[in-house]
Amino acid sequence: MLQRTILFFLLLCCTSLAAQMPMQASAPDQSWEKQQRWEERNDLDGRFRLLAPGQLNHSIDTIETAIGAQAYHTFHLRVPDKDRAENILYVLSYVDYPAGSLHHDSTELVQEFLVNTQEEAAEAVGGEVIYGTEKLVGAAYPGRLWRIDYNGGRASARTLACVASTRYYELKVFSLSAAGLGTAADRFFDSLRLWVPSS
Repeated sequence: MLQRTILFFLLLCCTSLAAQMPMQASAPDQSWEKQQRWEERNDLDGRFRLLAPGQLNHSIDTIETAIGAQAYHTFHLRVPDKDRAENILYVLSYVDYPAGSLHHDSTELVQEFLVNTQEEAAEAVGGEVIYGTEKLVGAAYPGRLWRIDYNGGRASARTLACVASTRYYELKVFSLSAAGLGTAADRFFDSLRLWVPSS
């Protein structure tokens, strides 16, 4: 579905960046993210609040699918200093599913959907799922956290996905393996706050 298309596009962008960039590790304490004043995005239409190490750009793509036209919202930040960054791309995207097709109260259905999404993402880029685990987002929303290594192990994508009401959210960070481990991805993921409209 469209998640694969968006993921494939983003991963291709990161793969081409990885091929052009020198592969050098930077100390996490000196990373680009540590030098930034993280900005809060409080989006009423998106029903989320999130911290990012810079301004997130917003785009909307309307795609015809088997269940009709769907509007995919994407917020992204491509870091300007790739040689010093822990991650080269930060992304939040969401899409609303029709009523009756997916809801966070249907826990088993949601987890099956998230596992399938994880596997489709790995297949789309020829990557390997390094880990995948269930993760509750907020107090009530079933989610899943996973990591896919791709491009011969030289790059990776970490994803936190969840369903709140009938809306599917996906947070992603893309990084080069040579950058080493850092804390910026965890800070990005852990800052997510969601709310659903009153019934």
